[in-house]
Amino acid sequence: MQRADGIPQMTDVDGLILAAGRSRRMVTGNKVQALLAGKTLLQQVIDKLAPQVGNLFINGDPALCAEAIGNPSYPVIEDKLKNFQGPLTGLYSALVSDQLSDARYLMLTPCDGPFIPENLVAELYQLIVSESADIACIRYQGAAQPTFTLWDKSVRDAVETALLVDKNGGFKPLLQTLNTVYLDWPEQSVNPFFNINSREDLALAEAIVCP
Repeated sequence: MQRADGIPQMTDVDGLILAAGRSRRMVTGNKVQALLAGKTLLQQVIDKLAPQVGNLFINGDPALCAEAIGNPSYPVIEDKLKNFQGPLTGLYSALVSDQLSDARYLMLTPCDGPFIPENLVAELYQLIVSESADIACIRYQGAAQPTFTLWDKSVRDAVETALLVDKNGGFKPLLQTLNTVYLDWPEQSVNPFFNINSREDLALAEAIVCP
């Protein structure tokens, strides 16, 4: 399917916004509720990702998400593990839930990345399909961006093993062991994969959006 602006919408891709982190460096509160240009960070990411995928889901606390965006119009998937063990927890929780659609792929983005390119999913989808890969990962200025990744849902067992057996809640070990391909994103004046982790980051993002 192609949107009115000419950017393809990937109907074979579910989207998952990771919003269950602890926000330890955001002294002003949970980052999903932080405001940028009059919108919460979570709403900013929803606006960018929703048009690019067939179905959108949020991994996080339902109450916090409701406060951040009002009555959530997208399903919220809570963590299946009691103690947060890292971002892999969100991916695992989505893959083992019964809420995802039957789309083959799952696109991950963080709730604190408001500058997501409008063709991000289309570019990663083209790469993962052409290479028959398990994961397609963005690489920017030579650095991998594990939270901006497209996953074949068939990796569920590998994700479960990494998290529950190996006790590793990060993405990097799986990027190394599974069939991962990388997309080197062209350098831009504003880093499209900039993460807001602190009050200082938020102020910098505000200066970019409202110069």
